[in-house]
Amino acid sequence: MMMVTTPIFYVNGPPHIGHLYSAVLADALSRWHKMQGRETHMVTGTDEHGMKVFEAATKHDMSTISYCDFISDKFKTLFDRADVKYDEYMRTTSEIHHTCVTHLWNTILANGYLYEGSYDGWYCVSDEAFLTNNQVRKREDGVHVSIESGHVVDWVSEKNWIFKLSAFQKQIEQWISSGVILGQSANSLKRLLESGLNDLSVSRPRSRIKWGIQVPNDPSQTIYVWLDALGNYLTATGYPDKSKYSSIWPADFQIIGKDIIRFHCIYWPAFLMAAGMTLPSSIIAHAHWTVGHEKMSKSKGNVIDPHCFIDKFGIDAVRYFLLREGGLADDGD
Repeated sequence: MMMVTTPIFYVNGPPHIGHLYSAVLADALSRWHKMQGRETHMVTGTDEHGMKVFEAATKHDMSTISYCDFISDKFKTLFDRADVKYDEYMRTTSEIHHTCVTHLWNTILANGYLYEGSYDGWYCVSDEAFLTNNQVRKREDGVHVSIESGHVVDWVSEKNWIFKLSAFQKQIEQWISSGVILGQSANSLKRLLESGLNDLSVSRPRSRIKWGIQVPNDPSQTIYVWLDALGNYLTATGYPDKSKYSSIWPADFQIIGKDIIRFHCIYWPAFLMAAGMTLPSSIIAHAHWTVGHEKMSKSKGNVIDPHCFIDKFGIDAVRYFLLREGGLADDGD
């Protein structure tokens, strides 16, 4: 069976045209292979944990799970209206996902790739990312921001669980060199790898972030939102039940936006190798949709509501426009 996945969409705000593009791209690829007589399994869904989601729910005066239900339904409604033929719509707040991530964590731990330690460094809530000094710059106003995204970062000192990411440097380099990443963004990964991979904090104190999956047997810690979210792709296969996932995994095509390539092409293969799982066959990293040559962002408020386009032009025209004008290398404006 051929597996095609979209990114796992973050529910800190409603979907915009860029999210629809990812879903339509995956849908078109899945339909093409079905036309060739291949059985396909297309997966999409929503990433619902983390500080940004908690803050967004608080801002809207809603309970966190009610807010997740509300926004996740907006994604599902849009994809249904756009005739995206997914086989699985996954949510990271589901019980089956909790079971999957707990098993994934315990497997990585049993294999010797997790240890307790201290993390002193930068953390970007907007990107849900731990950053090194080389990935941060100081603006003229004295505020530190991520060089990649421009979002504000904070210095944190906390006791966390640490993942031995550095142990997988050579394997990740070999995997990337094999040509599995489609799109020009592979060059940015090479620059990251050249500076060397540091071990990665994969938990946060529950005193700071309660909205997430608790670290098994450690009630003081919450699993890092990206380890949680990336595990969604395994949840959709029936993992940890080998009789189910062995006929679906590994994914043949994982479609993502170029801004999350580091998480999918460095962290994700390392997590999988640490758990003894096969790596995806290919990652398709597409370019962005921009407004005035600026990346669409829910935090910036410059997003385009896809329903407006569908209302005006119809879904077939919108799907055609997105597939024709979008690309892997150059942003669509």
